[in-house]
Amino acid sequence: MNKERIKTNFYEAVNGDWLEKAEIPGDQPSVSAFLELHLGIEETLMGLTSKWEKDQTELNHNLNKYIKLYQMTKDFDKRNELGTKPFEVILNKINQLNGLKDLDKVFKNLTLESIEMPFGFSVMQDFMNSNNQILYFSAANLFLPDTSYYKDETKKAQLIGLFTMTTKQLLSLYGFSKEEVDKLISEALAFDALLVPVTKSSIEKADYVKMYNPLSKEDVQKLTKNFDIMANAEALVEQPVDQLIFTNLDFIRAFDTIITDKNFEIIKSWMIVSNAIKFSADLTDDIRVAGGAFSRALSGTKEPQSKDKFAFYQAYNRFGQVVGLHYGETYFGPVAKEDVNVMVHEMIDVYQERIAGNTWLNEKTKEKAIKKLSTLTVHVGYPDELPPYFDRFEIKGYEQGSDLIQERLAMTKIINIYNFEKYNQEPNRNIWGMPASMVNAYYSPFNNQIVFPAAILQEPYYSLKQSPSENFGGIGAVIAHEISHAFDNNGAKFDETGSLNDWWTEADLKSFNKKSKDMITLFDGVETGFGECNGELTVSENIADSGGLRCALEASKKNDSHNFDDFFQNWARVWRNKSSVEYSQLLLKVDVHGPSILRANMQLSNVPEFQDFYEINEKDKMYLPKEKMVSIW
Repeated sequence: MNKERIKTNFYEAVNGDWLEKAEIPGDQPSVSAFLELHLGIEETLMGLTSKWEKDQTELNHNLNKYIKLYQMTKDFDKRNELGTKPFEVILNKINQLNGLKDLDKVFKNLTLESIEMPFGFSVMQDFMNSNNQILYFSAANLFLPDTSYYKDETKKAQLIGLFTMTTKQLLSLYGFSKEEVDKLISEALAFDALLVPVTKSSIEKADYVKMYNPLSKEDVQKLTKNFDIMANAEALVEQPVDQLIFTNLDFIRAFDTIITDKNFEIIKSWMIVSNAIKFSADLTDDIRVAGGAFSRALSGTKEPQSKDKFAFYQAYNRFGQVVGLHYGETYFGPVAKEDVNVMVHEMIDVYQERIAGNTWLNEKTKEKAIKKLSTLTVHVGYPDELPPYFDRFEIKGYEQGSDLIQERLAMTKIINIYNFEKYNQEPNRNIWGMPASMVNAYYSPFNNQIVFPAAILQEPYYSLKQSPSENFGGIGAVIAHEISHAFDNNGAKFDETGSLNDWWTEADLKSFNKKSKDMITLFDGVETGFGECNGELTVSENIADSGGLRCALEASKKNDSHNFDDFFQNWARVWRNKSSVEYSQLLLKVDVHGPSILRANMQLSNVPEFQDFYEINEKDKMYLPKEKMVSIW
């Protein structure tokens, strides 16, 4: 560590050598501690895949299906031979549509196959009753990543120009004539423009509760005369539906002015363009490369994935939970699992102590918070069961006349049927939202549950070789971060059952909202080197980072071998990151997480023990006056 920089930029003091030497992989927009772990796992899984391909005798039936799909995805000679022919099945479905009545007739089938349409349904847990699953309705996404890009005329012109250029190249490879390409893109952009005024920004989407807008069947029918939304909802779940949840009321209120027969030609062009982009990955190598050109340009990624890596991910992304379970069972040992479980319960105990000793909550709210904490469920390593739809998959292969688009449509249909069957059913809380081989962790407010996949439980986050303080500064803080999400500006609105419920006293809620605004102020407008941080967009993650850091520090201090330096250094180490300019600027617009340098520096400056241990004063850049510090949990 560069000790001279501790008081000016702790993040760079700890990570300076790494930042100087680290190289961003050509097929990635950034490199980080997360990505370094990911790349190691990627190498392991690609090696396993090659090994399994040669010898499948000991594989279970679902891993056998994974290998069969992988053998299809890696056969680029066959993909190039087939050309764009596999896409014709989708193009024909769209070309046969001449109006909203035609769309109404095939809407269910198109939905089950996840063919891009301007609106659609999903089944999720009910915010008001987490023990039930209900139907949500939403509009399609915009071509640009956030509404803010459409408001800046210069940026909009630049990005729409980039989208037009890359999409023209893609559609030309599909065999469309120049006139057809120009018409398709012009009309697709015209429909995209209609969606912009009725689309929520990333900041608005970050507030969960604003996404929950129930309307009765009668109200929906009054607002939507042009297309029978309720009949299609009932067709998908195969039972009566008396209400829908709308993620955006602006869209449904404008539905009959946007979704019209008069606009159907531009809707149809939008569908062709959107699906040409979506299914480009399943066709020739030239088309899959062209299909990713716009997203690579947006993120500053220099080159597409190699054929080998792309083929691996195309199969792995379909069978991630299956492959991840094998990874977790094989590479995550019982000693580490027990050690992490102990740490999790240490964190919960410390969090309970902190809530009990909280000075700004009254006893009634404390009791509710502790009850929520006591019912928190924790999953570590790998899941006990997988979604049942893997057992229903059947990979036919090229030898049976299939292709990657046919396989994708068939698997997607099985998954969607399974998901719509969950309507009005109690959720299975044993099913994870990510594979055990993913370097990540999450908190589900609807299940009051935290999940720590095996993949993240490695150095620098966690290692039996690291000191306890290093582990507390790494995985301990991650664990406490996820616990803190139960009490961030979103999680705090849900009770111990995972249902939306106001369990706060009026005075405490007012205090919490004031502290949340203080957290927004602490980060808002702070320069990152790529632009200013948006405190409102990142508030939930900043609250979780703050609570996680303080709770993990408290737990570490209880350990006889506690070492402040080890703890603080590893906190900064796990946030090391080097990104392209384009990607850094994109994240400032759309990512609810704070920029890495602020997750390290600002959060540490906000901790009195950090200031005291390194003897930081008002002359130092890492200094934050105690009256400006924000302590919530």
